[in-house]
Amino acid sequence: MNNTRVSRNIAQRLLLIINYSLLIIMVAMVGCDDETKVCDQALTTDTHIRFLRDSAGITRDTTMTQVTLYALTIKDSIYRKQAVSNIFLPLSPVADSSRFYLKVDSISTPDTLTFRYSREPHFISPGCGFSTFFTLDTVISTTNTIRSLIINQRAITSSINDTAHITLYFGI
Repeated sequence: MNNTRVSRNIAQRLLLIINYSLLIIMVAMVGCDDETKVCDQALTTDTHIRFLRDSAGITRDTTMTQVTLYALTIKDSIYRKQAVSNIFLPLSPVADSSRFYLKVDSISTPDTLTFRYSREPHFISPGCGFSTFFTLDTVISTTNTIRSLIINQRAITSSINDTAHITLYFGI
């Protein structure tokens, strides 16, 4: 009889331990967040540049017929002889400046654009990780085909923006 009581007591304690263990496991699983979520946000923070042409005192949006653009440090084309009225430049997330070669048609002399900026890492989410936000300090260009430029918006936090960060004015 004592043997049966001891066995029953052990079985009850074992069942109690199993129940508490299952409860702890369930609470731990509910408390966990899935760190492998797919990133559903754009991480690019490219600089949006708009082209305008000044002709006889009238400024108009313009499409340049054969735009070739590449970063001088990489020499990999971002645009290669494409007709565009806006361009998007990727700034370097590991340096405080970037330089680009820009040729807007087959006969014009190319220009160089130099961007100086500050960088700030910005946490998006566990699934996406970090993006880099930029604040433009200075933009310098040669004046072969570019007449002037205006920095419209210094903060570069998203490529999904209708407002151009920079406007380039051409006299050709």
